[in-house]
Amino acid sequence: MSSLKCTTNVKLIKDEMLIEDVVRDIIHTGPHEDPIHVLDLDDVVRKHRSWCKQLPRVEPYYAIKCNDDPRILQTMTVLGLGFDCASKGELERMLDFGVEPGRIIFAQPAKSISSLLYARSKKVSFMTFDSAFELEKIHQHYPEAQLVLRIRHDALKVRCVLGKKFGCDPINEAPALLRKAAQLSLEVVGISFHVGSDCEEPEVYYHAIQSARGLFDYAKSVGFELSLLDIGGGFPGDRYKPIDRYAQTITQAIDRFFPVEENVRIIAEPGRFFVASAVTLVSFVESKRIVTERQEDGSDRTRIFYYLNDGIYGTFSFTHHEGQEAIPIVQHTPDARKYNSSVWGPTCDSSDVILQDILLPELHIGDSVVFENVGAYGIVRGTAFNGLPLPKVIAYLREGTWSTLQRLTASSHIIDDSN
Repeated sequence: MSSLKCTTNVKLIKDEMLIEDVVRDIIHTGPHEDPIHVLDLDDVVRKHRSWCKQLPRVEPYYAIKCNDDPRILQTMTVLGLGFDCASKGELERMLDFGVEPGRIIFAQPAKSISSLLYARSKKVSFMTFDSAFELEKIHQHYPEAQLVLRIRHDALKVRCVLGKKFGCDPINEAPALLRKAAQLSLEVVGISFHVGSDCEEPEVYYHAIQSARGLFDYAKSVGFELSLLDIGGGFPGDRYKPIDRYAQTITQAIDRFFPVEENVRIIAEPGRFFVASAVTLVSFVESKRIVTERQEDGSDRTRIFYYLNDGIYGTFSFTHHEGQEAIPIVQHTPDARKYNSSVWGPTCDSSDVILQDILLPELHIGDSVVFENVGAYGIVRGTAFNGLPLPKVIAYLREGTWSTLQRLTASSHIIDDSN
């Protein structure tokens, strides 16, 4: 890889400068035609330090589908993270960055044959499965792969339930799949699970790890010595949502069920944790409309419609797909009167609504509306519907962090082309 270098796609700022200062400067030079994502790479580095401090036994394999901005991925490469890839395209991207195949897990239980053959050609050997059909496919096209059995263990309080699509039943299906793998002379090396996206139940990890322990023990009876535990993702990533309770619960579980002397390698697939708080959206009011609504009692109520230059086809797909709340930050005086309001995106789609019903002070065309914690599962799902551009992403990095990254490695670089 090339040496780490700063480009016009990463703006260096003074160590004492706050990202709020950056946002304020952008607002003062506005309004801007396109929405702007302020990407704080220091936040990504801080998250990595926090993870290593609180979960020292768990190696993070970042789920790149969460936010695949190349500057994020390259920063993580320099920091030494592993990567969770779920497609041929994601594998190609990380291998092109110079990531070693051993630092990638192909965490897709339903792989295409072409992606399986590509993984084999590049020696990406760690991959998940959850069915006999997948085992047959792997046996035919990549028999030397190192397999990780994905089991289902869903939390009840999650943003998105993943077990309804992937993961076998740990009691009724997993033992049979291990026996099937043994019959095919395949190499199963571990167990994985994913409790669901943005989990609010730290204790569910304890029970999932306990369930995995049982399968580690069963695997011995069919000839496997498992050496890898993948505890998936589901960790919160918003600012002021620490992972302390998650880390405590996970540490207790792995210390009890997978003590250090067993030399079991433990990885996780965090996505949201690393990037949600790293991105702040600066959007602007492009238009407004005052609507009179007739109430059930016959009275009228005024509502103000605001149309921003960003919506569900850009940043806010997470409000549409996951029901995640968007919290606007607007400039106003403390005593400003608030009105019933609706906040819409810029497209002609009537479902392009960001906030259906919210109290806001009156805004004017050209005013800014800021949203924090928008780095996860937003712009990666964006489209150019209606011919509207995706938000412009501007990355910032403090000089001290820049120097640290340079010292970490002379063989990595922050990509020149942000695509």
